[in-house]
Amino acid sequence: MFIKTREYQELFLEALRAGIRGQRVAWKERSVQEWSGVFALADMHHVLPLVYEAVAECRAAALADRVMFAKVREKSLRLMALQRTMTEGFLELYAHLKQMGVKPLALKGIVCRSLYPDPDARLSADEDLLIAKEQFEACKEAMLLYGMQQLNPETGTENYETAYKKTGGFLVIELHRMLFPENEKWCIGWNGFFDEIHKQAIEREVEGVKINMPQPTDHLFFQFCHARKHLLASGVGIRQICDILLFAEHYEKEIDWKIFWDRIRMTDGILFAEAIFHLGVQYLGFEEKQFYFPEGLHSMKLDTERLMEDILHSGIHGKGTRSRLHSGTLTLHAAEKRGLSGIFPGLFYMAFPPAKNLLWRFPYLKKHPYLLPFAWGQRLCGYLREGPVLGSVKEIVKTGRKRKEILREYGIFGEQRRCIKHGKVS
Repeated sequence: MFIKTREYQELFLEALRAGIRGQRVAWKERSVQEWSGVFALADMHHVLPLVYEAVAECRAAALADRVMFAKVREKSLRLMALQRTMTEGFLELYAHLKQMGVKPLALKGIVCRSLYPDPDARLSADEDLLIAKEQFEACKEAMLLYGMQQLNPETGTENYETAYKKTGGFLVIELHRMLFPENEKWCIGWNGFFDEIHKQAIEREVEGVKINMPQPTDHLFFQFCHARKHLLASGVGIRQICDILLFAEHYEKEIDWKIFWDRIRMTDGILFAEAIFHLGVQYLGFEEKQFYFPEGLHSMKLDTERLMEDILHSGIHGKGTRSRLHSGTLTLHAAEKRGLSGIFPGLFYMAFPPAKNLLWRFPYLKKHPYLLPFAWGQRLCGYLREGPVLGSVKEIVKTGRKRKEILREYGIFGEQRRCIKHGKVS
């Protein structure tokens, strides 16, 4: 459910702004509808514990519906306890991997979580590890020895990322051979920027365990690229924006800002990157930093309000609504065509996607690609079971059109993209 009332959005952002700093709001009175709207948005963006901690002690909370608050408190504590279990499991796994002689790089989750006042309040569905190609098999064997099992083993391990889950546990690991798929037009050449990522890695201690991670310039650039990936699909959520801003603030003196902005320019990410920093200042209480805006950028007029509206609509990874989730097929198809795809070709692509897009859902296509029409039929039957199709298609088209306008405004389709090969402009 998306909360459309702007007031609820503003209250949600105020609470989140306090939560990421370990601060408390000073609300004196709030209606049941306002509390429901704020908590619904927080839950949709997977930041409920952060928001609950920020509002729990204000006067308005003492006057609020006790049953509702008790449920929110119980859910927040349960989510934080689960996160604590997953974090401990990850740190045990990482220590095991190092003991077995493999050194993967930790990305996003555990690194970003350590930047929050209460790390367990920043939830992660999984943890991401990047392993050098020559160590992939050794890392896989070490993970299996620890008790991790591959999810969807029918798909093999040739993809750029492979998911593993702890047997009888909750820990999920996305093991990356590379950071982005090599055969997708929207990210062509991006992996080349990270050719030296393992050689330039740094080591940081997290809860007594020494973790290898990309050096801050690489890591921040990766986070921006990853956010653009989600924005291009169904949407990027506010938690991901908070991660980027807290990371840039924490590592500002270790980041080579010239290299960062040069890479952003080479991948047509200037408008999006500038907008993210503007959002931090405008909505989330971050101080304006000169190095956020190189000469010639800060004077640009950006409609950050539309982007923030899209982010709030998104929920976590674009899963806020059914129509938004499915509209990602339209925007991804437009990206393949550099923004030139019309609605009807996009709808055809959505109804009959190529086999590579369905492997995660229908693993049998890897060995039996000739069964693609059967997979299309299975997929369509699934949609029919979800409810009326015509109304859903209309909403998907409406959402897709609106999002394509925003993506084009921020240059995400790369209509003017120069040829990038191996991280260099040619």
